[in-house]
Amino acid sequence: MNVPDIDRLLQLSMKTVAIFTFLIGGFKMYKTKIISTVVATGLLAGVLAGCAKPSESAQPNSGEKPTEKAPVTLTFWFPGADKVNDEYFTNVAKEFEKLHPNIKIETTVLPANSADVDTKLNAAKLSGTFPDVLSAYLIFMGTRGTKGEFAPLDDYIKKWDEKDDMFESALSIGKVKDKTFGLGFYPAPEILTYRKDYFKEAGLDPEKPPATWEELAQYAEKLTKRDANGNVTRAGFDIPGTSASVFFEPFMRQNGSKVIDEEKEAPAFSDAKSAEALDFLVGLANKKVNTPFDYQKKDTFPFISGKSAMSFLQTTMISNLLNNNPELKDNLGFVPVLKRENKVAFNGYRLFTIGANSKHKDESWEFIQFMMSKEQMWKRYKDLKIPVLRKSMEQQFMDEDPKFNGVLLDYVKSGKGKPIIPWTSLYDKYIHLAYEEALSGKKSAAQALKDAQDNLEKEIKTLTK
Repeated sequence: MNVPDIDRLLQLSMKTVAIFTFLIGGFKMYKTKIISTVVATGLLAGVLAGCAKPSESAQPNSGEKPTEKAPVTLTFWFPGADKVNDEYFTNVAKEFEKLHPNIKIETTVLPANSADVDTKLNAAKLSGTFPDVLSAYLIFMGTRGTKGEFAPLDDYIKKWDEKDDMFESALSIGKVKDKTFGLGFYPAPEILTYRKDYFKEAGLDPEKPPATWEELAQYAEKLTKRDANGNVTRAGFDIPGTSASVFFEPFMRQNGSKVIDEEKEAPAFSDAKSAEALDFLVGLANKKVNTPFDYQKKDTFPFISGKSAMSFLQTTMISNLLNNNPELKDNLGFVPVLKRENKVAFNGYRLFTIGANSKHKDESWEFIQFMMSKEQMWKRYKDLKIPVLRKSMEQQFMDEDPKFNGVLLDYVKSGKGKPIIPWTSLYDKYIHLAYEEALSGKKSAAQALKDAQDNLEKEIKTLTK
């Protein structure tokens, strides 16, 4: 109500008072003034009260502002790899923040090596700074999930209305006994990749890659180039010299070995099947078809620098190779999963986990759901060549690149990652030692594997005492 309206109301009130005063003319003037003032004031108060806005308590609920959530900061740690990988995970956190203004994401890029990540996590556990959300290597399901360092996700997954669209491997890969501690989002198969131009040089059909161990050995010898002194100038096949468990395990499994009996949580790599697989690789290396390198150091692979004809590569390595050398697009070929007794490839996994002591588990799960959305899954494929894990996206994935993606899915579906056991790091130590002793000729394959398993079993017993 504006000032002129109030003035008119005052005038009307005073006229009413005058009439009232006339009727009670017997009263003295000073009483009339008092009554006039009181009445006028009362009338004005009533008018103004009628014109006033209703109190907050009288406001309808629909007019209330929704209660804003208190701001939350989540810590998100992920292993580094290269510029493209690191930028994707850093930028996606910013995308999430725009959609969820009350949640801030603090990202930390970890070392790529799982042993170095392990060291960082141990320090974080001691200092109480364990991340809310971690992009965890599969081995951590055994070494950390079994120790209660990750929060169970089963209740969240049960209520998740998109869970039925996920590949079973994504949902089950993080299961330890009867609890799920991680949700698979990053299958990381090691794909046998070859140079078609080098095949042509060696008189091999570039459209017919090796399908068996015997063919792999034959092709490796034909593709190897040496100088006048017999030194390898271009390897036929990348056989690492150290840190080779990921490279070696699929050959043992293809040959029928369990490697690790996960149900019994017992080593099982000293069998004849494993020894035969190691003998095969040692025999190839003795023919000097390779240039030894450290399998953990992905940038040192001879294939990456054009000095090898065949190699097992991760999808991100293939993507980076093509980005840096677009002329190779038509010269790279991909070998379907080799088969001997079994058809098995190595397919590592990274999983989203929530720290057991996180104070923001609901917000962490909200972030994980965002990361598992169709949009982010497709972006990871386009940027990093990470396979999709949704049934509804499989056809789109195949249509995008039928030849490569067909092989990629073959590796994902036939793949087996690191065994989920509490003592994976110990296993790696001894299997690496056995491989290196056999490759250097210090021990036979069978003896190296037997000694490694015996020593591993002894050390496991000390852990259980």
